[in-house]
Amino acid sequence: MKRSKDELEILNKALDNDWPEIQTHLYQQGAEENEDVKYDVSYDGKRKVPLGFDSWWLKDFIREDVLMELPGVVIMNTKPWHIGSACISYREAYGIRQGEDCDDCFDEKDIESQIAGFPEGQFVAQRISGPSAGNCVGMATTMRTSRPPTAPILPWLEAIGDLRIAKHEADGDWLYGVEVAVHPMYRRHGIGTGLYKARFDLVKRLNLRGWYAVGMLMGYHRYAGRMDVVEYGEKVIRGEIKDPTVTMQMNRGFRAQDVVTDYVDEPAAGDAGVLLVWENPDYGS
Repeated sequence: MKRSKDELEILNKALDNDWPEIQTHLYQQGAEENEDVKYDVSYDGKRKVPLGFDSWWLKDFIREDVLMELPGVVIMNTKPWHIGSACISYREAYGIRQGEDCDDCFDEKDIESQIAGFPEGQFVAQRISGPSAGNCVGMATTMRTSRPPTAPILPWLEAIGDLRIAKHEADGDWLYGVEVAVHPMYRRHGIGTGLYKARFDLVKRLNLRGWYAVGMLMGYHRYAGRMDVVEYGEKVIRGEIKDPTVTMQMNRGFRAQDVVTDYVDEPAAGDAGVLLVWENPDYGS
């Protein structure tokens, strides 16, 4: 039965709270009744949905790609169709305007290369409902390395090679946390936790020895007039001071080992962080 314009508008509003599969089905069903509707093809060349300002992403969304479900958000491995949105979310997380020069910001070519080199190690948090459905609100980048956390910790860019993670080793037995970022509007909604869990699951799935990263001491700027960054970091490790980044990571199961100075250019953290290590309890089993 042909739907009236008013009925279709009501249906479109209702779709905001439904699963993408339902959205896709109803868009297709509505399009079958309108010969003027144009279709688009997904990046894999297989799935089709009607073109529309709020349905653009449905042509590429595949339920089997979802690693974890959160309210209104899913965690997935980064796909080519996520790249542009992931770049925007990354800049928003650090308060860097679109178009502003940023030597350390991932661009679309960087993320494309990361996916090509280590697809299972790249993650996004993607909205699946509401007016921003289809857009990424968080992202995480990792690589594999044979360099253990007991070796001297290299500065960030030297450790990863370049923004395209040139030093990724396909047979490395440690996961290295390159970056994680959540859009400011979507923090404290479990998205960061979801991105962490996806990476813990990856370490177990690949049977790696563990995962390590350097958590930046983002609360240091509040203490900079009272102590140097090494003293601050040691107090964070001992639990005497709560740091907004490192303490959170310690609470997720990482073992804080040492303060790492001159890691990356980040004035708020005094360019320093803490080496955080998580050893896979199932390694070798």
